[in-house]
Amino acid sequence: MGATMRVHDWSASPLGAPETWPQSLRSVVGLLLGSKFPMFVAWGEDLGFLYNDAYAEILGAKHPAALGSRFYDIWAEIWPDISPLIDAAMAGEATYRENLPLVMNRKGFDEQTWFTFSYSPVRDESGRVAGMFCACTETTGTVQADRRARFHVELSERLATLSEPRAMTRVAASALGTHIGVVRAGYGEIDQSEQVVTVEQDWTRDGIVASLAGEARILDAFGPAVIAELRAGRTLIVEDCLDDPRVGEDHATSWAGIGCRALIVTPLVKEGRFRALLYVHEATPRHWTATEVMLVERVAHRTWDAVERARIERDLRDREAALRENEQRLRATYEHVFAGISEVDRSGGFLRVNERLCTITGYSREELLGRSFWDLTHLDDREADLERFSRLMLGKTDTYTVEKRYIHKDGHEVWVEVAASRVDDSSGHPLYGISVIQDIGERKKAEEYQRLLIHELNHRVKNTLATVQSIATQTLRGSETPVETREALESRLFALSRAHNVLTRENWEGALLHEIIGDVIEPYSSGGKDRIRCHGGRVHLVPRMALALAMAVHELATNAAKYGALSNWTGEVHLTWMMDHTPVPPLLLMRWEEKGGPVVEPPSRKGFGSRLIERSLAHDLSGEVRIEYAPTGLVCYVEAPLPS
Repeated sequence: MGATMRVHDWSASPLGAPETWPQSLRSVVGLLLGSKFPMFVAWGEDLGFLYNDAYAEILGAKHPAALGSRFYDIWAEIWPDISPLIDAAMAGEATYRENLPLVMNRKGFDEQTWFTFSYSPVRDESGRVAGMFCACTETTGTVQADRRARFHVELSERLATLSEPRAMTRVAASALGTHIGVVRAGYGEIDQSEQVVTVEQDWTRDGIVASLAGEARILDAFGPAVIAELRAGRTLIVEDCLDDPRVGEDHATSWAGIGCRALIVTPLVKEGRFRALLYVHEATPRHWTATEVMLVERVAHRTWDAVERARIERDLRDREAALRENEQRLRATYEHVFAGISEVDRSGGFLRVNERLCTITGYSREELLGRSFWDLTHLDDREADLERFSRLMLGKTDTYTVEKRYIHKDGHEVWVEVAASRVDDSSGHPLYGISVIQDIGERKKAEEYQRLLIHELNHRVKNTLATVQSIATQTLRGSETPVETREALESRLFALSRAHNVLTRENWEGALLHEIIGDVIEPYSSGGKDRIRCHGGRVHLVPRMALALAMAVHELATNAAKYGALSNWTGEVHLTWMMDHTPVPPLLLMRWEEKGGPVVEPPSRKGFGSRLIERSLAHDLSGEVRIEYAPTGLVCYVEAPLPS
């Protein structure tokens, strides 16, 4: 603005040339030009107007013509609202307004705005009030956002109390029309042919235009270009029907016949079909803001959701009535089945139960019908069961089977197997869930006994390993076997024992690769610093592979500690693995790479550890193992098929 002021023609301005301005005015201008906050000063009897760059954005199309003009000429449309505040400032009184509503015309059309500002008197060198200074900010966006939020909350609360679709569309239209200030708002449904729109009930303001309720109209009567927009799912925005090429003169009479000059229509195209529309009409031309268009669109979709939900719930009530008619016929089947059977609503509440379920849980039929299956489910099993049931009711799965515990009425746990499925209405919406419940307490006791036997066997095998280790230690202690050999044997037995511990935890059904590796390399962690960097996904190994890889990683770590990357204070080992699912069966790809250790030279002969890794590991894995003695550090590659 400083540059604009320097080249501006001030001959027609009541302020005169800048070189004639008093120092007091120059000081205020210097203040506002140096600020990023919207500011202006009005000076002299005619209130000549000066402002900064931030305020120029507020002026819109009035800038730059407003520079040096009279305050009144710039803001004539809001003068009745602000002139009392200006008079107060010129009389020496500062004023402040927060979120003052003003209807401005700064972009070629009237728009509702809100501003927070202060008017302060400015005195000249003689102490007389010679002008007024304003610091302001436009709060239109904030005010509108607050109003929209309140509108949506109030609309949601009102819709939540209704159950009939027609009442919902009437309430939504009334709330929307009142909020944005139009003469008519309504909800129309499209027939199966997508040619006719029917309005059951709409809202009008003060009888300015007639209601369209009860009317059915051919869509194409409003113009093929207009209807094409709607059938394509695009919101139709018309500011003046008589000046919009999509309407045209041939179809303008259709709009005039319903008293509409400006409109917003949001189509509801669902599953590829034009199903309904929400419209707002204005009797005179009107500029629609982006906020108003967005609001109409959102209300349209929320109304559709509410109407559809009401229809679903009404359909559900009808179907529940039909189900009650069949209850007598189904009861005989229910009561003669050995398994427990329950039907539950979408929140898990029992709708129907048979006598066998009463026997399993210890509750009477009346007691169960006052509960949900959450109430009976053991607290530790509730979260997983809730997740499965929610997926079932949302249609993400059709059935599920789960083993869980009920809490019997007398307080003891009852193990059951639940096979759950869902019953839908004709349109695919869920009605209720049905579960078949088997008491598996005896089976669980047998499984527990089997686990005890396995644990006992594992314990004895572990004791045997300990005995073998003790015998080896005692035997070698008195022999002439080198200390290094004795330590190598003991460490290998210890590594085998640690791998055995992992398998024992999994009942010898296999083990996870990262757990095997973690146990093996744990002794090589130094002072909390992990010099063996491991990275890889979740890989499950059969016992044979788990033991073989445990021994191999142990040999590699031992060798690295003696001669390789772990033998100094700076070396590191990078151990990575991944799955290659391209071949069948998939391949495990593992890489051990040492860095930062002493310079590596190929050995003149291979010891037991190298032979264990390259031959025995390859044999046990039915795969390929390769060791490279790179100068920068040893690298070992493992490629092995993973059996199912």
